[in-house]
Amino acid sequence: MDLDEFRNFFFDLDKTLWNWDETIIGAEDTIDSLREAGKKIHFHTDNTLLTREDYAKKLTSMGIPAEKEDIITSAYTVAKHLEDRDVNQAYIIGESGLIEELEKRDIYLSEDADIVVVGFDRNFSYAKLKRAVRIARSGELYICSNEKTFRTSHGEQPHQGPVNLALQEFAEPVDAGKPGKIFRKYFKKHFSYFPDRSIFIGDRLADIETGNHLGMKTAAVMSGDIDSETLKNADEMQIPDYGISNLAKLQRRII
Repeated sequence: MDLDEFRNFFFDLDKTLWNWDETIIGAEDTIDSLREAGKKIHFHTDNTLLTREDYAKKLTSMGIPAEKEDIITSAYTVAKHLEDRDVNQAYIIGESGLIEELEKRDIYLSEDADIVVVGFDRNFSYAKLKRAVRIARSGELYICSNEKTFRTSHGEQPHQGPVNLALQEFAEPVDAGKPGKIFRKYFKKHFSYFPDRSIFIGDRLADIETGNHLGMKTAAVMSGDIDSETLKNADEMQIPDYGISNLAKLQRRII
């Protein structure tokens, strides 16, 4: 199938459309052109720094208009999962995006909880690690991302991955982000789409694996963590249908 035949385009955010405080070259033009061609645009991310509403505002302010219903995050999917289980408290390692998504579903931060939810936390500390370990050893541990680095205009920064490694020394985590089953379950509940007319786009093997499990075609944008060497060592479910060096080339292949 040619790329221009797809109806739904699901874009990752970090290292695919932006480097947090600036868009990647070609991002705005690509999204505008796709929409002008009648394509539906949606967004997905494992970055828990913001709520879906705040991601929509951020995208819009950077020249990519979006509504919260266009977006799914791992903070949202773990919150929905715990809400469906009637959980009302959790020990949260994370910032406002994760905390607020949980609070919207009446799940509140507590050191007496038996569940730990871990997102991206730029204020992570030894004290937080001690509390999380104490709870996770006899309770449950959910991680919202396995991403190792976070890119801004100032370069690569550590993401959530190193924190996960510390906690995994003490407890077995449940993956609430891409490509985990929780993320995929609530993705399918949130979006209406025909898999054979949809394409899942991202810069990590986790993105490609997620899209493949969802039955879509997948495209790897080589602006992030995927390169030719990475693909040589990828599992079968991590192989994309398309490899695109940049968004401008994606646009030219579709429009």
